[in-house]
Amino acid sequence: VERRVAQAKNENQNLVQFGQYRDPHFDYSNFLHGSDFQPRIVDKGDNKKQLEISIEMKNYKPEEIKVSVKNNELIVKGEHRHKGDNSFERSFFFKSTTLPPGTQVEQTQSYFTDDGQLKIEAPYVEQKEATKSVEQKEAAKLVEEQKK
Repeated sequence: VERRVAQAKNENQNLVQFGQYRDPHFDYSNFLHGSDFQPRIVDKGDNKKQLEISIEMKNYKPEEIKVSVKNNELIVKGEHRHKGDNSFERSFFFKSTTLPPGTQVEQTQSYFTDDGQLKIEAPYVEQKEATKSVEQKEAAKLVEEQKK
């Protein structure tokens, strides 16, 4: 029981980095722990935050990796070719993850670190209020109309 309480507390601390108001339709826990990507939100000062994601890429060179974002989906593809005296070897790599709401995907940048990590960065804008469902928005509109 104590271990589960500690796990839940740790998970809540991990989710806090995404801000007070999180999109109820996005699986933040799976984003944090469900893949080889190692994401975190970093405070850049001046009320600015940044999503930083790293992934181990020691067997690949920068020119063998392609990073793209489509429909909020981060895609990392790699192709490694090795030619020996009497052989030719190709290996492929494909990883993807859905980025959390608030990620400024059009400003995504990536680079390799000296220790073989691929770093992917994008500005992150925290939601300032709770996301309302379509039903909640319609109900609020009806209330406003009835006041008139």
